[in-house]
Amino acid sequence: MKIEDAVTAVTAEANALMSCLGQPVVAYHVTEIMREANLEHARRMQLALMQRSIEALVDDGLEDVAAERYVSQFHGHLGSTWRLLHASDGVAH
Repeated sequence: MKIEDAVTAVTAEANALMSCLGQPVVAYHVTEIMREANLEHARRMQLALMQRSIEALVDDGLEDVAAERYVSQFHGHLGSTWRLLHASDGVAH
């Protein structure tokens, strides 16, 4: 798996975030997370994106619980895709 493929896989179901944050913003952050080889740093980056995503969705009119649920699913996709990408690179985590 290449970083471009990983970003495409993660953002394919991120329509709500793309709508309120913008496709370039979401793609940039996901790309940077995918490029990060250090697991702990990637997690911190991911958590920062998740917090910003919840705030953006709520600002866009989604209820807190719905925003948290959506972002939780996005968070899962992002984390599992990161692990797949870096496992295929031979990086031990």
